[in-house]
Order: sequence, then C-alpha cells, then structure tokens
Amino acid sequence: MAAHGRRRIRVVIGLAAASLSVVACSSEPPSRGRVLLVGIDGATLRIVSPLLAAGKLPYLAELARRGVSGPLRSSRPLLSPAIWATIATGKSRHKHGILAFVRRDQQGRKWLLQSSDRKTHALWNIASDAGLTVGVVNWWNTFPPEKIRGIMVSDHAFPGQLERRARLFKAAAETQGHVAFPERWTQKLLQLIASDETLTTIDDRFLNNDDLPRWVRAKGLSKVYHRDHVVVRVALAIEREIQPDLLMVYLKGIDALSHVFWASVEPSNLYPPQLRPSPSGRKAGAKTLRKYYEYTDELIGVLMRRYASDDLVMIVSDHGFEAGVTGTTLPGIHESEKAIDGVVFARGPGLPRGLAAGLLKVSDVTPTILAWLGLPVAEDMDGAPAPFLNVERVERIATYDTHAIERMGGGSSGAEEEILEELQALGYIE
Repeated sequence: MAAHGRRRIRVVIGLAAASLSVVACSSEPPSRGRVLLVGIDGATLRIVSPLLAAGKLPYLAELARRGVSGPLRSSRPLLSPAIWATIATGKSRHKHGILAFVRRDQQGRKWLLQSSDRKTHALWNIASDAGLTVGVVNWWNTFPPEKIRGIMVSDHAFPGQLERRARLFKAAAETQGHVAFPERWTQKLLQLIASDETLTTIDDRFLNNDDLPRWVRAKGLSKVYHRDHVVVRVALAIEREIQPDLLMVYLKGIDALSHVFWASVEPSNLYPPQLRPSPSGRKAGAKTLRKYYEYTDELIGVLMRRYASDDLVMIVSDHGFEAGVTGTTLPGIHESEKAIDGVVFARGPGLPRGLAAGLLKVSDVTPTILAWLGLPVAEDMDGAPAPFLNVERVERIATYDTHAIERMGGGSSGAEEEILEELQALGYIE
C-alpha cells in the first residue's frame, strides 16, 4: 500500500506543477488505499433510518458505525442523469451538459443522451489521467464507453430482459457500438450474464408471489432484481481482475420499486381513493420495498468485503421520494423539496467514526474523493471536499478539462429501444 501512496504523491506533484493555480496548505497527504463508490438510485433516509434501527441493514449500519452518514442534498429538477453526472464530475448540470434523459432532433425524434453529450471530465477520466486504475459499471450516460485506465461497462450493457442480452451484445459488436471497454469485455459480459452465481440470501420476490397486488408488473420488477444482481457480479469480476484504485458502481433497483410501491409507505389519504392500495396490497407493497432495501444492502456488503480498513467506501443516492400521482399506476414521485435529499454513508482513514456527515451536496462527492486520494480539486468544480474529511492539504488546479476524452466507436448499442420503454413506464418521458 505504501507503493500506492508514493505513486499518488508523485501524481499530485506532477499535476500541481502543471497547473497555473495551485493553492496548498501545510503538509503532504497521508498514503491512501482504494476507493469504492456505489450509487443507489432513489434511496432515502425515510426508509433507511427505520431499517437501520431494526437491524435490517447491517452493511450500511457498519458504515455508519465506522464512519459518517446522513442526507445528501440534491439539485432540482430531480432528474437522475443530470444528478449522477454532477456526482461524477463535481459540476452543475449546466456545466457538464447532461440536462435530461433524452434530446430531440429537428424531426422531433427522441434520442438517449450519450457519454459524448457530457462536456466535462468525470471522476473516472481524472483518476485515469492521474495514473490510477479505474472500474466503472452501469453509470448513467456511459455509452459509448470511454477509454480509461481500466474497465468501463456502460449502462447500455444492462437493458431489461436477460434472454435478449446475447442478441443485443452481438448487434452491438457488429455495429461497432461496443458496450464495454476494452472490447474484449463484451464477450466476458456474456459469460457473467449467463452465470448462475448467487451473491445474496434474498431471492427474487416478484415471480410467483400471490401477495403482490394484481396491477404490479411482476416480470418487469423481476428484471430489475436480476439486473442489480448482474451489475454487482460484473463489478466483482472487474475487482478480481484489476483490483482498481477506484471502482464506481450504479444500482437502479430501489428507484424503480419506489415508483411502484411508494404509496404503501405513505398515509393513504395522500392519494385519490381509486389509487389507494387495499390493506393487504399496502402491507405487501411496503414489505416488498423494504425487502429490496435489504437486498441492496446485501449487494453492497458483497462489494465491501473486497475493501480493507485503509480504503474509502462511499455509498450515495441522488434523491428521495414523495407521495404523488403521475397517471394511474405510479404513486411515487420525486419533484419537490420533500424528495430532494438522498443518502450518504462513508468510512475510511481520516474520517470520524459514528458521526453525522453534515449536509453534503451531490456536487461534493467527486471533490471529496479527489481530496481523499490526494489529487487536486478543480477550481471550476461547484462542489468542495466534505467538512468531515480529515485532509490537511488540498491541492487546487484550474480545470481538468484540458484535452478531449477518447471513446469507443459510436453507433447503436442495440439497447436504446428497451431503455426508452423503461423510462416511459416509469413516467420519466412521454
């Protein structure tokens, strides 16, 4: 680990010398370990806190006990692509350029935003340029994949139906729309998807569950469950192959389930009578949503087991949920100040133990990780290192956006239609 620390100090010195604006404090940062950053879309303390108190989330509880935890303040409008790009860049949506889910061409056709629509360098680019190895799995708007010092598996590698994925990957390879970098990882993904490796003790609760309300699309939610499972399986494979200095993993399931079951955890009088779940449906919905939080906690635990006490582990979400009606079947929304806070859990050397994190912002995540690694924080970032971070020296650099980002060939991934259908089903686009 000392070698890691020496390498990072050399990187910091090189970057600082190249920068036109460096502001330093008094001493060199200590040697650091590796970083695990897990994004869990839509997770809220309204569900997390009671489950922690009941002992149902042991891995998040461990992070809270050994580190810091609390709300993570987001930015409106609460649109996931924009927020996750802010988390990964430290910059506002108007700087990084990811403003929504889709863009329209002159003919009015909808196109998913791609990695090339992002105007600024992300954490994975910065770390790669600094000589660190990086793994990125399923992060928003990472198609086409970017050429990093490590492995990137884009969000287009994880559409819904498992049985269609082999065909999608074949189509992607034929059109040069690769879903992973390096290219050889496309074939490796097929093996990981076909694997029957089980990572958790919690089974798929959506198939053959007569307790769920009739209007629940059980097959669709089953796909959500399996997708999160495969995402973690892929992340583990990257971890085993290259042991990256930085691993970034995004899990979507809590958000999808909250859209469906949120009315089960809100007072019934907040919804029109025709949308209120029956008492049995309400009980089943609340149980299913809470169980999915437990499932996500187990997936986090699977990843955490690969990280030692001198590593930084950070779990974040982009927003919470609130009562609302969009159409006739989606009782959970995230639009107002009531849903603006996600969650943050973090532990690692230099962090206090068992304390509230304070009000951290989504734009603070990347500057916090950079400062912990001993890398400069850019002056054009809108966030800042977390106050709880025990780093005496924070280097400053004007910007990281000094050169073009290399990406794999464009084209279609083969997953666009299915991703658009899922966004429509969740009420994100018309």
